[in-house]
Amino acid sequence: MKKLLIGCLLMCWGAVVEAAPQKVRVLLDWFVNPNHASLFAAQYSGAFARQGLDVELIAPADSASVPSLLAAGKADIGISYQPQLYTLVEKKVPVIRVGTLIDQPLNTLTTLSPTIHNLADFKGKTIGYAIPGFEDIAIKQMLTHAGVDPSTVTLVNLNMAATTALLTHRIDGAMTIYRNYELLSLQDKGVHPNVFLPEQSGIPAYDELILLAQQNQAKKQWVDAFLNALDQGTAWLKEHPQQAWQAFIQRYPEMNTPLNHQAWQATIPVFAKQSAAFSAERYQKMGDFLLQNHVISKVAPLSRYVQHVGEP
Repeated sequence: MKKLLIGCLLMCWGAVVEAAPQKVRVLLDWFVNPNHASLFAAQYSGAFARQGLDVELIAPADSASVPSLLAAGKADIGISYQPQLYTLVEKKVPVIRVGTLIDQPLNTLTTLSPTIHNLADFKGKTIGYAIPGFEDIAIKQMLTHAGVDPSTVTLVNLNMAATTALLTHRIDGAMTIYRNYELLSLQDKGVHPNVFLPEQSGIPAYDELILLAQQNQAKKQWVDAFLNALDQGTAWLKEHPQQAWQAFIQRYPEMNTPLNHQAWQATIPVFAKQSAAFSAERYQKMGDFLLQNHVISKVAPLSRYVQHVGEP
């Protein structure tokens, strides 16, 4: 009887240990904002928990450090951008794309100038940007696509001050004006932006936000569980946007502003429905684009950039 009791206790203890959730630390690309609504929804709705995951969303002290911290094992998932992935691979950072959060570009080249009606009108003007090595290259490509010699345009690195620079007329145009936030902010201030979309002006379409993992972790079962839960969270978010918003601002009260609510509503349609899915053609085109513009020295095999090669 005593042996039977001990055996039962051991079995029960084993079941508890087996049921212990897998801890997953997600290092965000920035402070928590509507771009992370899908992750929050998966957490709040219980989708992560149902997959046996205990997910923590962490805002980085320095967004530029996310890939290196991920590679060093300080997080399990890191949010990044598709164009940045190629330079990470070039630098031999041991991370790989395992999923997509937002599967379309959000950036724009925007002007408030009443004299600029098309890209050709930027000749002799000044354009600001925030991300060197991609946005400045993209601006030059867009100008070239419109028949403008890029050397006739002055480019200024404004970091994240593009909106203010536009409003104070320090610059004639800015690249770091996102469709789901800065553009809404400008419109709320009563101005009338003229917007040029990169993917319609010679820049390959790309995934705005992607999910990275360490290369040696990418095939682990918890990664698939994470992506399945994220898809469930995205579906729930799209079915219950207002309920999700109320839960979000209760958790993050500093986000409770009219502009953030607008951004929340504008971002929901652009979350990837199937986070594991990707376009091999899109990834190849972006690699070729960066190679042609000397951002990288070679395009690596697709399997180095993307886990689950062979899926849609």
